[in-house]
Amino acid sequence: MRHVAHLGRIRARRGCRSTACLLWAWLFAGQAVCAASTVSPPRAAADVAKPFNLALAAAPSSDLEWRLFADAADGRLDEFSPLDAALVASGVGDVESLERYRRKAAGLVDELQRSGACAGPPTAVAEAVFEFMHRRVLRGRYRIDGTDLRATLDEGRFNCLTASILFNYLAGQFGLQCRGLAAPGHAMSRVLLPGGVLDLETTCPSWFQLRARPTGMSEAVARTRWPATPAETANLREVSPIQMAAMIYYNRGVDRLAEKQFAQAAAANAKAVRLDPGNATARGNLLATLNNWSIELGDRQQFREAIDVLHQGMSLEPSYRAFAQNFVHLHHQWAESLCRAGRFDQAFEVLSRAVAEMPNQPYLRRARSEVSQRLAKAIAERKPAG
Repeated sequence: MRHVAHLGRIRARRGCRSTACLLWAWLFAGQAVCAASTVSPPRAAADVAKPFNLALAAAPSSDLEWRLFADAADGRLDEFSPLDAALVASGVGDVESLERYRRKAAGLVDELQRSGACAGPPTAVAEAVFEFMHRRVLRGRYRIDGTDLRATLDEGRFNCLTASILFNYLAGQFGLQCRGLAAPGHAMSRVLLPGGVLDLETTCPSWFQLRARPTGMSEAVARTRWPATPAETANLREVSPIQMAAMIYYNRGVDRLAEKQFAQAAAANAKAVRLDPGNATARGNLLATLNNWSIELGDRQQFREAIDVLHQGMSLEPSYRAFAQNFVHLHHQWAESLCRAGRFDQAFEVLSRAVAEMPNQPYLRRARSEVSQRLAKAIAERKPAG
């Protein structure tokens, strides 16, 4: 059979911008090509020891997570604080651990209170909180994958999302009204002031000093790679604490996808969609995860499992172009593998099921016809002469 074109692996987008985090897709012929990196990540053990069920994988994995999802179901948090929600989304799974991080965060507030630095007008308070956060907490280096708020509080590792969540918490304890800000690939903080708003690039320690020097601020913004264009600035939107927790989940999904831990990546992205159903990035990352997982399983010759994963993706988004093309490609791989083993009858059955499912795909019909001819020839060659 001739090779069939298919969509290659799709790159997922995280909540903090990197130099390569856009949702891309490439059209290839022949074998799949991984475009996510020039260095192949380590191969993970097969994820499908038993059939994968996305609904079960997306279910909360701890009592705390169950309670968080129930609390967030009406679009607001009552039982959990924004800090609590971010910690649970980061992986805190028991009350004792949650209480320990609450005490650690409260200790920071107490330390800042005792310093007396937070006296004065709102802008001065915001600056004092910002300076304290960078001097006292964010002492580790910035990491694009620094999405775990536990690591931020324990080790000072951070990215734009965790820095913004922490700033909003600290500033809120001193009476400031804060919001999260999100744009494609980035997160920031917004302080609501009597005379307007103050938007903060929370990953830049010298942000307040640079406000007095527009040239320096522009250089700092350029180093963060945001905002790159006026269009991206226009896309800046306020997000709720629930939506910021969802961003943690889908960033975790991006990290797991990069490690080829597909089941965990799918579960994290599904939880992000559950918390924030309108988040197109989280939904896109979930679809990309299922697409890439099916390609990986096909490369491992686990065709039945690959098709099952693809079916679950297709049930979420039937019109997703990559699913339809990779459905055809996987059946091409599967049938070709069976034909090489001389199992033409099984190849015919595989392609017949595919044709029944996608009757408007001409390649599948042609491939089935070709296999049928090869099957007839094989049967004829097995008949005794005369």
